[in-house]
Amino acid sequence: MDTRPSPLPDTEPVTGSSPVRARPAVRRFLHREPLLPADLCMPLLVRRGEAASPVPTVTLDQVGATVRELAGLGVGAVKIFAEGTRDENGGDAASAAAPLIHAIQAAKDAAPDLAVMTETCLCSYTAARVCVLTDDHGRYDHAATLNVLGEQALRQAEAGADILGPAAMVDGLTGRVRDVLDAAGYRDVALMPHLIMTSRMYDGYRAAMNAAPKGNRAAFQVHPSRPEQAVQVARRMVEEGADMILLEPALHTIDLLARLVADDQVSVPLVPFCVSGEWAQLTHSGTRLPVDYMADLIERLTMYRRSGAAAVISYSAPEAARELVQIPHPR
Repeated sequence: MDTRPSPLPDTEPVTGSSPVRARPAVRRFLHREPLLPADLCMPLLVRRGEAASPVPTVTLDQVGATVRELAGLGVGAVKIFAEGTRDENGGDAASAAAPLIHAIQAAKDAAPDLAVMTETCLCSYTAARVCVLTDDHGRYDHAATLNVLGEQALRQAEAGADILGPAAMVDGLTGRVRDVLDAAGYRDVALMPHLIMTSRMYDGYRAAMNAAPKGNRAAFQVHPSRPEQAVQVARRMVEEGADMILLEPALHTIDLLARLVADDQVSVPLVPFCVSGEWAQLTHSGTRLPVDYMADLIERLTMYRRSGAAAVISYSAPEAARELVQIPHPR
């Protein structure tokens, strides 16, 4: 009696792509890690106090220990935000004594090999909590805005930042920052301008950092119904010298991420930012539905990488990094 297993039908060749047919050795051979701790960046929101916050925050004296812990987990970068002193002209934005500058220095001292990103913007420094300056008549002052943001960028580079994040989304900002850095000898400092869609998903961050705008930021952001405008903005950023582009909110721009990658619209890495609203959805989902937080988190982060993201910024980076080192390879 022949006890050998029946051969597979000729119409189903063994290619190794089927998890049912492929032997364990083949599955291991074909496996590729879609997500690693080094692909993650943790936002550090530096505040003056430890009051309750809708998102994770740290104080300045906690930055060093936090960054060392992240580096130990294999996280690839941190993106630093910090509260500043506010006035009508955003004067503290370009100060070498601003809390953000001290936070950058503390992060680089704690983990020199960890990439430090910044937020190059005025919303933490203007009385109106908006990203631009205005003239005596309340009208947007383009020249003054570019000047102070250029000075702010230089202070951040001098403090040791590796990647600057021009976030005001005003015309010519990326080019101005690039020119200022190059003239000062910081040609190796990278630029990651922000491509921001109008959304309420930023409200948690704004509450934590006392940054709810009194003016209109939406005028400088992309409306969700205008993907073609987002593509134009991304191209212009690259033309002005962007080394990479941040997309936010991550979940609301996933189609744009895939489009920019698939259509080869831009030639630089794309980095989605899972903003405060997305973090709240993840962490609070279990109170409404029986969703496994960690499984949902890893699936979302993997989705961004699968869609073409070079890296992902997430408030859940530490938890994800711990989980990733425990996920077994296919067997």
